[in-house]
Amino acid sequence: MRRFRSIAAATVREICSSPLYTLVACGAAAVAVLAPVLHCHQFGETSRMAREASFSAILTGSLACAIFCTAGSIRREIASGTAEMALAHSVSRTAFFLAKACGGALSSLLMWLTLVPVSVIVVNGAEIGGVVAAEKGDVASMWGPSLVAAVSSFLVPMVAAAFLNRFRAVRFPLAVARLMPVCAIVFAAYRFDFQLVARYFPAYVALAIPALVFSAASAAFAVRLRGNLAFAATFAVFAASLPALGNYCLSNALARGGSVPWGYAGLCILAAIPPTLFFLVVGTAAAKRLEGREV
Repeated sequence: MRRFRSIAAATVREICSSPLYTLVACGAAAVAVLAPVLHCHQFGETSRMAREASFSAILTGSLACAIFCTAGSIRREIASGTAEMALAHSVSRTAFFLAKACGGALSSLLMWLTLVPVSVIVVNGAEIGGVVAAEKGDVASMWGPSLVAAVSSFLVPMVAAAFLNRFRAVRFPLAVARLMPVCAIVFAAYRFDFQLVARYFPAYVALAIPALVFSAASAAFAVRLRGNLAFAATFAVFAASLPALGNYCLSNALARGGSVPWGYAGLCILAAIPPTLFFLVVGTAAAKRLEGREV
């Protein structure tokens, strides 16, 4: 169990240290913040635009991490021979695969944890901006302090990470991955709206589920297929499941003060269990044939 935790933790650290993770996290946060601000055709529905942009950013950001980062981590370990070294230290191939898949899933959850507070800031700022606009008779827009907090949630970690990299030799991507969730949560505490979070949280939970499924799928294909075939196979599964993914993005249910019942979020979780178990079984079977396989 100790080796399992060690491999999973090392996988999370490796993924968070990759420039790709930083690019996806900061890019998704920027889309969530800037899409409702720069869009020229809101038709007075700034809150809806903010909600849909942030939900899309959470879903695509966590899926990108699950698909690219998980498979990339496993492929690098197999190609470099690190996997063989790990398997030589009393670690079964099943435990190795499950630990890597678990590390990929935890990295996707960290991405989710980073983007959810940004979404809270953006949606809350849009709703406050709508109230202020109604009182003044202006066109609705995001509330200024919330916009500053949202932008700062990913700019401040990047500036701080640059200083840590320059003066403390801390890896820039790893510092961003560590600082960004903390900064986002701190900035989300400003004008915190408990009722808004209570309404939205079941939808946020539902948005985390697809990334866990694709972490298992990406890990399974990475140990089963060579080279870029793992990414191609994962994308094929992703394309086939696009109609189902719409059931996890529950933006319309939250319009006009609506909410998402926890029961629906529970159904989303139950629907994701069979494919997750299927890919874990496939990956476990493929991992048992790792020895002696040419990469």
